[in-house]
Amino acid sequence: MDTKPSEIIEAYGQHLRLSPWHMSNTSALMTPLTAFQRLNTKAVQAGIENARKSGYTVVYTSALMDPEISGFLQCGFAVKEQLYVLKHSLEELPKSIRSTGVRLRKPTNREMSEVVKVDSKCFDNFWAMDSEGLNEAITATTRARFRVAVNHQGASGPTRILGYAITGLGDRKGYLQRLAVDPEFQGAGIAQQLVHDGFEWLRFWRAREEFVNTQISNERALGFYLKMGFHLLQERLNILQLNLSA
Repeated sequence: MDTKPSEIIEAYGQHLRLSPWHMSNTSALMTPLTAFQRLNTKAVQAGIENARKSGYTVVYTSALMDPEISGFLQCGFAVKEQLYVLKHSLEELPKSIRSTGVRLRKPTNREMSEVVKVDSKCFDNFWAMDSEGLNEAITATTRARFRVAVNHQGASGPTRILGYAITGLGDRKGYLQRLAVDPEFQGAGIAQQLVHDGFEWLRFWRAREEFVNTQISNERALGFYLKMGFHLLQERLNILQLNLSA
């Protein structure tokens, strides 16, 4: 079955995008198209009606800051997930990192399916990314660096994807869009190597800071980012959900 196409909705002077959530034909993603735009209830309701006509049974929002969610809450949405937001100044980076015995490089097209498999091992169904989601993460910013961590081919067997990271850059700000390491190889320093590679790349392009977000329930990820020099901000991000079949 073909995935439903994305559509741009204009309502009451505001714009939003309605697209499939992770290529699903039953779950939709509603995204305001102007940064930090507070969609009013009429615009949100127009999006809901379009989602219902398209056959979706549930609608999620993109990650929204607290001031952006009032129109959604008034239309019946509820908070499904909250995310921490962290920032790294990029001023002081570790001079050396732990040697992992793996190398980082750009993935080939044939390896994308392996990247998706690693991602699915690290995240539950709600958060896991397919190839389309990876492409959206790569194209979300003006520039992006996509690196996979691979073992050295040799006596140990063929090359294998052990982890990956997508780092974005826009308006002198960096964003760690995605980071995943195969659970079998976690704790070996691969995540640190991937994040540090992103640091160096952002410094090359003279970025001033890097941001990352993670689920509030993911204490391990939070501890890792704090260890890497990120600082926890007061802001929180919210993903909202509306069940249309209720």
